Amino acid sequence: MPIIMLLLAALLPACATQQNHYDPIESTNRVTDQINDGIDRITLKPAAQGYTAVVPKPMRTAVSNFFDNATYLNTVLNDFLQGKGGQGFSDFGRFLINSTLGIGGLVDVATQMGLERHDEDFGQTLAVWGVGKSAYIIYPLLGPNSLRKTPDFVTATATDPLFWAAFVLAPYVTIPITVVKYVDKRARLLEASDMRDDLALDPYVFTREAWRQHREYLIYDGHPPAKPANKDDGWDDVDFDSEAKPEPTPAKPATRISAAAPAEKQAGNVPAETQPPQEAQAKLAATDVSNSPAYIINLSSHHSEVEAAAEQGRLSRLGINTEVYTASVRDNTWYRLRSAKKFSSLADARQELQHLKDASGLQDAWLEERK
Repeated sequence: MPIIMLLLAALLPACATQQNHYDPIESTNRVTDQINDGIDRITLKPAAQGYTAVVPKPMRTAVSNFFDNATYLNTVLNDFLQGKGGQGFSDFGRFLINSTLGIGGLVDVATQMGLERHDEDFGQTLAVWGVGKSAYIIYPLLGPNSLRKTPDFVTATATDPLFWAAFVLAPYVTIPITVVKYVDKRARLLEASDMRDDLALDPYVFTREAWRQHREYLIYDGHPPAKPANKDDGWDDVDFDSEAKPEPTPAKPATRISAAAPAEKQAGNVPAETQPPQEAQAKLAATDVSNSPAYIINLSSHHSEVEAAAEQGRLSRLGINTEVYTASVRDNTWYRLRSAKKFSSLADARQELQHLKDASGLQDAWLEERK
């Protein structure tokens, strides 16, 4: 505990300014994250993989229910601290029902009786009390956290019956229970960590942003404030089907192409970016095949890699293969999703663009020419 307090004291000045995504000690966090990841790969992850391979799903569910119930009094406490009296009594009733009728929490009887499960902690309570966002921290072995959520270590421990049981039960009972607790917790995260490893351009940033978004979701009880639409990441606010637009980036700007742009007469040798819109489209439609331009289909643009990965997963379930890449526009980094297919024919690209719009519902998808 003294080490944690010293770390928090060192972070307080850094949290005075909101910069670097609330990650003022990113370099230190990255080192800690690499160490944690290395330990995880040789200990918890293999154990979790073996656990899921050997233990049947119903039994794993029962184990998860047991540990969820054992730690549920922390939710009850923070219900009342946040002024949610009705939810607090409901959650306390849920705990009692699952602890008795549910055989110590192995069976989630309360949900079947209509008592909804909630997730509250002291970090959320501090947010409700008006404490603002704070520094993102990677703790050794414990993983992602923040300055605001750190005091939850105290309330979560104080309300955990298994912690107090360790004082009266023999170590040969409490140690195996603790090991199973963390293996079960890691097993629940296998799918998410595998997705991060497979899709993330920067696993550290991916984890940080996913953690941030999840915390915001919890703080606002599943209804976080709506963010500005991110369909436009730097293009002029015009109808994408009206005229070609050059991408506002330095060398060799790409061209956003209309799905319905007419193929008219051959334009002159003036670059498309400097021609009137109609002439630029006409030249693009009649470009000589020998130039072999490649057309890609951009489907969406996102503020964070987490959002892009989530959308990529949705499209994958629709049978649409995509790639994530970064684009720098006006000093902002965007994560774009594009179709894995590339086209040398503008007509084929437009046809596929319309097909993807219909299949995905992403009506703001656009074409881009890559020389």
